[in-house]
Amino acid sequence: MRRHADDRALARRRGLRVLSQADVERVHEASLDVLAKTGVVFFSQRALDVLEEHGAAVDRETTVARLPAVTVERALAALPAQVTLAGRLPELDLPLDEQHAYLASDGCAPFVRETDGSVRPSAKRDVYDAARLVDALPNLSAASAVVAAQDCAPEARTLHEFDACVRASAKHAVVVSMKDAREARPLLRMAEILAGGAAELRRRPLFSVILGTVAPLHQERFGMDLAFELAAAGIPIFLYPMPILGATAPVTPAGAAVVGNAELLAAVTAVQLAVPGAPLIHAGGPAALDMRSGGYAANVPEALLLRAGQAQMARFYGLPAGLGWGGTKAMQPGAQAAYENALGLLLEFLAGADLLFGAGLLDSVQQLSLEELVIADEHFGLVTRLLRGVTVDEDELALDVIARIGHGGDYLFDAHTRAHVRELWRARLGESGTLEQWRAAGAPSLESSAARRAREILAAPPPEFPSDLGRALDEILAAAEAGTL
Repeated sequence: MRRHADDRALARRRGLRVLSQADVERVHEASLDVLAKTGVVFFSQRALDVLEEHGAAVDRETTVARLPAVTVERALAALPAQVTLAGRLPELDLPLDEQHAYLASDGCAPFVRETDGSVRPSAKRDVYDAARLVDALPNLSAASAVVAAQDCAPEARTLHEFDACVRASAKHAVVVSMKDAREARPLLRMAEILAGGAAELRRRPLFSVILGTVAPLHQERFGMDLAFELAAAGIPIFLYPMPILGATAPVTPAGAAVVGNAELLAAVTAVQLAVPGAPLIHAGGPAALDMRSGGYAANVPEALLLRAGQAQMARFYGLPAGLGWGGTKAMQPGAQAAYENALGLLLEFLAGADLLFGAGLLDSVQQLSLEELVIADEHFGLVTRLLRGVTVDEDELALDVIARIGHGGDYLFDAHTRAHVRELWRARLGESGTLEQWRAAGAPSLESSAARRAREILAAPPPEFPSDLGRALDEILAAAEAGTL
């Protein structure tokens, strides 16, 4: 059986470096200097205890921990050799091994942009519909709550979002809105039901969690205790610094890189020392502050360079790289979203990212657009082909074919062409015909073609979900809403 990851394999990745090896080492040394001298705020008493036990200087009044280099290095040595994000079916597993590239949805955006341009608050059904598209689109590898299930009770909202994702898609699920360990326990129970028990969930984790740090130099208030709970269950964690140049980090990209890297190393150190071998992923979504409007700017060149630099830092530490992407400020699918997203995809993957998430979002991660989700699938198919580069071997050089056909022949019907023609990238969504054909089809725009594809997917029968599993998940959701878990 062909695996999903087979279509995401790159063979030899063509690298691009925004930082030299000396630059990478200098950022690392600067980060260690910040950790040792300035330190990082940890609100978790358990984190402070673990760090102090391993040589950190802890100020219990300010909750600042200063980490010596030897403590950080001890934690880095405990990292696992590889992390795999499991699907509900084994053929949907995603090895994060530098040899594959994956794109996922992301978000918890509060709004949905309809095809007519109107914008409304998001609901659980929108989470489900977006996950159905992810399940059907071949170049997308993992589903998430792209929008918030705002029609669900706040105390069970994360559970409802996970429920919508797993009912709509058998692909790996990324949880983006969990805040504390209390939410983790019922979520783990839901995942154990799907996996067939806690041991099987640990062996093949069906979901992962994005856990942010807080710039400058803080861990989230309840984040570390949540991380310990998840790590103990074997759940992969995307550690996600979000420094904003000129606001929560220095305005210079190198300075912002140090702040974000120090926050990430501090989180890695605490989690690895508490739960050695925990599956961690070097993540992040650095951005800039628009100095004229005060707006959040995720796709400016400085932010893209920082993410590419993060991919290199991940390789330096032996961590998988799962980075933020997208976040275009465009208010609708179109040229701005296209050029911003294209640059981000190419730069971050060429720099070594294993996985990017953010497909389907507009207005700086405020709006879900189903059309944009479909366009991202097309976009990434093209970029994947670019990442694979050019193979030069005896068969691909085709010297025997060139000699046989000579000066006046035709390659179209040659056996060599038939053997390789399906390897050529082909647009599924974009225009590839003639002007007359386009006019005859009604002169569709890319957005209208994407909207039609989204409607076709949602009009098809939904994926089957076992009724016994559905009832078990419903019981957990009801108990969470009633406060009886």
